[in-house]
Amino acid sequence: MNANRADSREMIAVHDMFRREFSAMPDLAENVRPGDGGHAAVVAGHVEFVAGLLHAHHAAEDALLWPKLQDRAPGDVAPLLDTMQSQHDEIDHRLDAVAAAIKQWRATPDQPSHEAAVRSLRDLLPVLREHLAAEESAILTLIDEHLTAEEWAEVGRHGLAGLPPSSHALLFGMLLHDLDPELYELVRGTVPPEIFDVVSAVGPQEYAAHRERLLGRA
Repeated sequence: MNANRADSREMIAVHDMFRREFSAMPDLAENVRPGDGGHAAVVAGHVEFVAGLLHAHHAAEDALLWPKLQDRAPGDVAPLLDTMQSQHDEIDHRLDAVAAAIKQWRATPDQPSHEAAVRSLRDLLPVLREHLAAEESAILTLIDEHLTAEEWAEVGRHGLAGLPPSSHALLFGMLLHDLDPELYELVRGTVPPEIFDVVSAVGPQEYAAHRERLLGRA
């Protein structure tokens, strides 16, 4: 591939992270005993963290990806981009429902709020999975054809800009977990070596400890 063109395969790694984390959330929440406020708070915090990552990911696409594809891609791509935006809107709507249910569950970890939190997480999954698959099947090729490597890197930087540095190790622990070796090397190439050396060492350890807490083992 031309070094000046985007290589969007790293988005698959990001999507795999979202698929894994969101798919696990309903069971993580369901396994919290009603009334166990400490465990509920740990799982609620995890949901809020990953939902924040997804919001940041989509905000970067809305600001820096869809407008460029709208301007540069063939005219017949407009309905596809409209679909991507409408899916973002529907995901936002369901994330709002998740946020409300999780907030109530954290405040009052009883049986009704527990069930509502689990239900909201399950309701999010179909539209999220549909959207991630649609992007991979139809959008990645357009990114590689119509964006430069620097423009694509800007999308990634935009997504990270609002995250506190203290969250980076956990984020990269999630991102690198069980990652295909080819994608691992691709992600490595997008991060300055002095930063990747740290997050690739610390991140997996932090993520492993985080998962133990989510399961109520720590």
